[in-house]
Amino acid sequence: MSNHERRIRQMDRWRLDAGFSLTELLVVIAIMGIFITFAGPAFTQSYRAYKVRSSAQELTLALRAARQVAVTTRAASSLVVDTTNRSYSWTDVKGMTRVWNLPVGVDFISATPSTITFATNGTVTTGSASVVLQTTVTSERADRWTVSLNTAGAVSSSFAMVTP
Repeated sequence: MSNHERRIRQMDRWRLDAGFSLTELLVVIAIMGIFITFAGPAFTQSYRAYKVRSSAQELTLALRAARQVAVTTRAASSLVVDTTNRSYSWTDVKGMTRVWNLPVGVDFISATPSTITFATNGTVTTGSASVVLQTTVTSERADRWTVSLNTAGAVSSSFAMVTP
């Protein structure tokens, strides 16, 4: 028997040994089922918490952008919060109105004032402001983010877990 024939027979034996048995496959499916059963709700809760956190970050960026527009264009710039339609809007440096809608499940709790206006030097002409966003994560927990703006135009945010 030649070397070539031996290699072919060896490869045939490997092919017969390749694959998974039914028992191995069932064990893997059972482990996946257990993982999904326990990890699924945790992923859902994490996703809900992520949505409100990212919405607060987007609002913070929009406030900073509206402030930058006022300084850059040397004209007052405003960000308008529409709590009824769950959106906010501002005009960018090119004069285009940008509208941002909150994701499903995230709501405005309050917006004081609903129109935040920046002067040409970046200060807030409407005084300090705060916008509160919230989402229900579980039946016992809601995540609340408060985006605050002082009269100098500095934006900050804070987080609290509250009962829905």
